Amino acid sequence: MLKSEVTLLKNENKKQIESLSEDARSSIDGIVKSMSIFKINSYDGQVIFRDLIGMMQELELRGTDLEHAVDRDLKSFVDEITENGAGPDKIELLLGFLIRLSGTLFLSFALLSAVAYTSLTWKANSIILLLYFGMAVILFITDGLITPLFSTLRGLKKYIPSVISTSMFMVLVSAVFLMNDYAAVSSVDAGAVLLFSGVSYVILSYLNLKNIERLAGGRKNHIADLLSK
Repeated sequence: MLKSEVTLLKNENKKQIESLSEDARSSIDGIVKSMSIFKINSYDGQVIFRDLIGMMQELELRGTDLEHAVDRDLKSFVDEITENGAGPDKIELLLGFLIRLSGTLFLSFALLSAVAYTSLTWKANSIILLLYFGMAVILFITDGLITPLFSTLRGLKKYIPSVISTSMFMVLVSAVFLMNDYAAVSSVDAGAVLLFSGVSYVILSYLNLKNIERLAGGRKNHIADLLSK
């Protein structure tokens, strides 16, 4: 029930947004990207997405745009929306990070096994695990926190997230490179890592779906009061 409900909502949003003008789609895209999971849970985010599409469709019929309709800048509008929502969900944040970590480990070790070593076992410095853990942390923070902070900005400012994430990756790689000579070389069982990370990814994804079901429990399919003020 949950999977079909959320999937239908996402698919319907994708269909409905195509009927809007390019400027309207750009405005909605910026607003949706700015709704960080550190501010609002993903279920409310999808519902707000749908409400925004409906709101924008009505505004286009009136011949006006969003900023004139709300009489404020988009950042203030987004802040008001998120304040009226249920807020972030700690379980979702934890599951989201663990899903990102398990996915990063699985893809990284799968590529190393297939391309670099053509084997499921090889010798490597133990620091490699720190590298992949750091990558997962950076990706999670970038997608969930940094990108949303700057998504409504225009001009060169919209590239700030890329600059920050690139800088963090460079710091991580530099730190790993410096510690590489001091790390112990050990045998890596990629098969075990792939099995553990793959199974973990599936289980965590299922738990995440059940958690969204909990977030959606007892609510209607729309949250009109989120946009009422």
